[in-house]
Amino acid sequence: MKRIVAFLMVAVMLLAFGTTALAEAKTMVTFALWDENQKPMFDEIVAKFQEENPGIEVEIQLTPWSQYWTKLDAAMGAETAADVFWMNTYLPKYAAAKVLEPLNSYIEQDQLDMDAYVAVVRDAYVIDGQSYALPKGMDTVQVFFNKAIFEKHGVDLPHEGWTWDDMVKLATQLKEGIDKAASGEYPIVMELDPQPSYFNFIPQDGGFIINEDRTKAGFDQEGTVNSYKKVLALMADGIMPDFKVLSDTKGTDLFLSQKAAILFMGSWKAMLLDDASFAEHIGLVPMPKMDNSNVSVLGGLGFAMNAKAKDKEAAWKLIKYLAGEESNKMQAEGKIDMPALISAQQYYAPNFKHLDASVFFKVAETGYFFPTSQKVAEWLPVVMDVSTQILSGAVSPEAGCQMIQEQMQAILDSEQ
Repeated sequence: MKRIVAFLMVAVMLLAFGTTALAEAKTMVTFALWDENQKPMFDEIVAKFQEENPGIEVEIQLTPWSQYWTKLDAAMGAETAADVFWMNTYLPKYAAAKVLEPLNSYIEQDQLDMDAYVAVVRDAYVIDGQSYALPKGMDTVQVFFNKAIFEKHGVDLPHEGWTWDDMVKLATQLKEGIDKAASGEYPIVMELDPQPSYFNFIPQDGGFIINEDRTKAGFDQEGTVNSYKKVLALMADGIMPDFKVLSDTKGTDLFLSQKAAILFMGSWKAMLLDDASFAEHIGLVPMPKMDNSNVSVLGGLGFAMNAKAKDKEAAWKLIKYLAGEESNKMQAEGKIDMPALISAQQYYAPNFKHLDASVFFKVAETGYFFPTSQKVAEWLPVVMDVSTQILSGAVSPEAGCQMIQEQMQAILDSEQ
């Protein structure tokens, strides 16, 4: 009897030891992101990944946007950064610092089809032929319009292929109707941040923010200066609120309160607009064409790997899954992102009850990625600050653009 008891005790000990050893054998991969609204979905995505990869455990690290980059820089310096993390337009800075793992060899070993992603987003993470992140999602900028306001004042609706002059003509007709009816709407509103406004207008009018090899600022270009003049003309002619109004109240809020007929805005506000009480009256159309084009700026995120990741194969497995079909399908159906993975885009549009989400993908076909360079975190605040001065009337477009050119070019020169 004693032998049986002893045998059972040994068996239990061995089982316990084996279980502990199995648990210890699991690889831990840390994954950093900044959006608390997306974290619950990524909890589900990571849970599915762990089911399919029982030898890997993933710890999600949530850091608010306001602290994300400061924490990442400090953690990189201390070699304690997450193994996998969200990356955006700041990628060139981290690639230059050699803290990102180049992904070409992993892509080649798994024969991953990179043509499966929207080209402009995929290429945004390629530097000197080397991929440093797999695409997550993207956002586009287009025009939303309230059909009811147009119909109330007897004005034709915006249409695909329209020009800036067409828009001004329609807005002028709207203003006449609004003034006559004393109904108080604004023909046009926008949020005067780079992505939904002037980072689109500058290339549309033949200027540029930064050249392709990221060595020259384009604020000395005539088209760049003219793009600011055209926005100021909308304000001066009373077809768009002045800077103070747009500073006090977001353009999207004015549109949601049905106080605006046309809204320049990104797809990141689409779900909010789709839930509006008048959503069935909201139309979408690509931006009007200026003298050069109607190209619009795209934003987007990617999944990057720490060059000092503890287990790079495990980290790669996570990245490949996060950027893959199942993860993208969950994100699209969960309404948290518009997939850069082309095959998963079919899961995004059906989430909309009223808006025509196909316009987002049409806009993406001709979009260009948000301008960047190694020191974008230094020159972008300069652009935003002086652009605010231009649009508020504190400085002229010519003087303001010259200020940006000098300061931004000095920063770009210091990158070389």
